Amino acid sequence: MMINRRLFLGGSASVAALAALAACSGSGSSSSSGASATPTKLAASDINKVDRDKLQKGGELTIPIGTWIPNYNRLHIDGNTGDAQKLADFVLGSNFIWADDASISVDEDYCTDYKEEEVDGNTVITLTLNPDAKWNSGDPINYEDYKAAWEFCNGTDDAKTAVVASTDGWDHIKSIEQGKDEFEVVTTFDGVFPDWSSILGGATIPAALAKDVDTFSGWTDANNTDYWTGPFIVTKVDETKQIITLEHNPNWWGDEPLLDTVTIKVIDDSQLGTAFANSEIDTVDTIIDASTYQQCQQRADGEIRQAAGLQWRHFTMNGATGLLQDQKLRQAIVKGIDRETITEADLQGLPVPASQLQLGNHFFMPNDADYQDNSGDYKFNKEQAIKELEELGWTLPDGKEYREKDGQTLSIKYLRLPDTATSATEGKVLQSNMKDIGVEIVMDDTNNDDFFPERVKKGNFEIVAFTWIGTDWPMANIGQIYGKDSASNYTGVWSEDLEKLIDEVGSEADHAKRVELANQADKLIWDEAIVTPIYSRAGYVAVPKTLANYGSFGLSSRRMQDVGYTDLSGATATPTA
Repeated sequence: MMINRRLFLGGSASVAALAALAACSGSGSSSSSGASATPTKLAASDINKVDRDKLQKGGELTIPIGTWIPNYNRLHIDGNTGDAQKLADFVLGSNFIWADDASISVDEDYCTDYKEEEVDGNTVITLTLNPDAKWNSGDPINYEDYKAAWEFCNGTDDAKTAVVASTDGWDHIKSIEQGKDEFEVVTTFDGVFPDWSSILGGATIPAALAKDVDTFSGWTDANNTDYWTGPFIVTKVDETKQIITLEHNPNWWGDEPLLDTVTIKVIDDSQLGTAFANSEIDTVDTIIDASTYQQCQQRADGEIRQAAGLQWRHFTMNGATGLLQDQKLRQAIVKGIDRETITEADLQGLPVPASQLQLGNHFFMPNDADYQDNSGDYKFNKEQAIKELEELGWTLPDGKEYREKDGQTLSIKYLRLPDTATSATEGKVLQSNMKDIGVEIVMDDTNNDDFFPERVKKGNFEIVAFTWIGTDWPMANIGQIYGKDSASNYTGVWSEDLEKLIDEVGSEADHAKRVELANQADKLIWDEAIVTPIYSRAGYVAVPKTLANYGSFGLSSRRMQDVGYTDLSGATATPTA
């Protein structure tokens, strides 16, 4: 039932799928993104909010994704992508409705009430589920689903943990039991757990899907709609043309969706701006460069909605094999990376100044009140990087461009998507930065289809850049990326000190103390030199002007049954083969 509101991978290296991340629509020109540019006030969201009874019924919405979705189980490691989330927005639901400030109220389609208590030092949450809520299979949504998801995702079974996107939160649950009936879910955590809504608010699956590892991993056909629920249902799948069609779900018990159909189709990132300008698609939520921004501006009936974002760009190093197993070498490399130049190069020509989006924290975005720049000694310092490489025995022979040690050249591969602007730009600057300190960067080219499933997720890389999409809980998923045995820890590196802090952050009730602990964890991650934040992104979303309740959402919920048009004439795209 519930959307997995945790860190998401992007569908490609340019697309977020995170934490893991502005009320000026369709401005006529874009300002410089240099350090001297005027700061831009980013709104919490920009979605053209209109009451559903003031919108017209009917119309289509065509949404692009970067790659075909490999798995439709949102708790599976392969289903934890931004592209899968775009589909899930229409075919799943949530117990809560999140406001711009991440505060919650119940979504009565699924949950009629909840109670939060502390009993014997443990957080206890009682959910009262809507008895009308059901999976498309016809099975009711009840406590058995929550219990099955917890038992699969709690980290106690190595085979299950290997295919789970994250055990964060699930591993803090002590028990899930039935209350007065099957629709009352009583969850007891093993202590205080402030981020309980990250688990119980939007991340469960039918008990039938959690039967065993093969079943949990085997949902690769979108024609199998039994495990979904919500206002829309998949009615047609064309894997050859890479198009999924959604229509009204006859099993849906809530407000009737305003849109008639939704089309989700794979489109290459480089074609998004042109496709939107030509009305072949209705949305672009991955506007990450000036070219795409300017192309989207060309659509006469379109506009660009702008708000604070949750996406953040970074370099990840594989510390499990090869030269990068050496932490001190990784530290020297990080100090040789000019993150400011990369940020300005990637964001040049976009409205929000690059200096405003430079990122020095792994958890909090620059617009967050709790943000603190912890990059410290890991800011760009070419001279220090050279000094540390020399101390490690990597010397530069006369007449050579690159350092050597024991007859081996200091050469590292950068996993690149050559046709993706951000990946290519970041690789180019990284290569130049590293050459300045005597490190060779060799381009290791791949494609969108193989990028995550065959390369990143299998550890077949040395250095790579991609995007995480964050959530409403910046301190809830530390273990997902940096924890021991997490399938989403692509670095292969963890530490006992960090494991201890992960647990402490997860169970600290006092917000100020919790932020302090999170920043201690952040500094440890900087010291590990495994994931290097570059910048966060403002959320730019191109849409037709008449589209309501859709755009740059920030922390707020997506309620797709309420998405519609104020005027249907000429507002929708025409799906193409």
